[in-house]
Amino acid sequence: MTSVNMAGNAVADDGADTRDTGISNTDASSNSNASAAAAQKHPALRFVYVLNILSCFAVVLLHTTLPVYTPSPTRAWAIMVCLQSAAIFAVPIFFMISGMNLLGYRDRYSTGVFFRRRLWKTGRALLLGSMVCYALFCAFPQAFYGAQSFAGAFGAVDFAKRFLLNQINDTYWFFYAIIYLYLLVPVLSYAVRSKRCMEYMLGLTAFVSVGLPLLARLGMNPAYAQTAFGWPLFSSVSLLYFLAGYYLHEYWKPIRHQIAIGLAVFALSSAGMAFLGLRSNGYHQAGGVHAHYDPYFVGLTSPLCVLQTVALFLMLQACEPYLHGLGRRGVQLLTVVSGASLGVYLFHIVVINWMGVSLRWNEVISRYPVAKAMLVYAVTALAVVCGKALIAQCKRFAQRKRFTQRRTRP
Repeated sequence: MTSVNMAGNAVADDGADTRDTGISNTDASSNSNASAAAAQKHPALRFVYVLNILSCFAVVLLHTTLPVYTPSPTRAWAIMVCLQSAAIFAVPIFFMISGMNLLGYRDRYSTGVFFRRRLWKTGRALLLGSMVCYALFCAFPQAFYGAQSFAGAFGAVDFAKRFLLNQINDTYWFFYAIIYLYLLVPVLSYAVRSKRCMEYMLGLTAFVSVGLPLLARLGMNPAYAQTAFGWPLFSSVSLLYFLAGYYLHEYWKPIRHQIAIGLAVFALSSAGMAFLGLRSNGYHQAGGVHAHYDPYFVGLTSPLCVLQTVALFLMLQACEPYLHGLGRRGVQLLTVVSGASLGVYLFHIVVINWMGVSLRWNEVISRYPVAKAMLVYAVTALAVVCGKALIAQCKRFAQRKRFTQRRTRP
């Protein structure tokens, strides 16, 4: 993943509904008319389902191309740089979906309800995911790549230390970042009501989080920026994407040929990142490839990454009318696959790390990172969907049992 905040779940929400009505399950039966009216006023945006699925797969692809961080003068390494460039939009899109959905929460429910829903859902996912990974890594340290340090370390204190330092599953950094943004939302929700105020915040955050790193890259002494512009809030590129999602959803006016323009900008920015990423790491340069990978141009603070992410968002936003032409089965499929995104984000790296040690033909499939990403995504998504169905069945069984006990009670 409830609301669309993935991740959006964000990954952190399941993306099932882009406009949470604020009516709980227990209230829904007694307020069906209000629920129907709210659903009609804020229909689910199907392009968000697609963004959720694409971004979740892109996250998996980023992690099946991790050998990119060991530069080598080979064609396989260059292909991985290109794939990283094409998929780097993954987490920024999650931030944009979250911002799009949550910054206007005051129109739907109170701040107390917002915190109970968002912090509880995201915090629970982070905690439970960390507990599962910690238990697996401690129980089978030799079965997962990079889990050897967990051998003989099982304990509450060790878990707490690793949890606070994000040293159990470091892909969970997104959850720590999104929780920080959630804490800012009650304040930001007042500012975003003004378009001019939003543009001011976007401009300032873009300058500090993207412009200053670019100037430093072009030769400016970074110490100047640290002294004159050491503004922690506006230096967060996560905040930039978070605000941009809401702005593009609420204030952007569609333009002609938006889909074609978005596709062109996405392709050009991806190609630009690939070219600059290869060049900055010495690929086919006189001095040879560098010993250490330079991630700047293929990273979240790269101006080209910002362009790529915004272009993808607007391109699929413009596809919304076409997506409403999907049949009932198509919508159900989108809903189910998108709803598995949170689980896939939580556990795909476990599958990848297991394959790295325990799968005999991992070396072969690793030569084809896209195919490997598709396999990991499919296996993890299937496990998540089956697990959710099993949990739902257990809940229904428990409810029926309680209902039967109440009826038979004298």
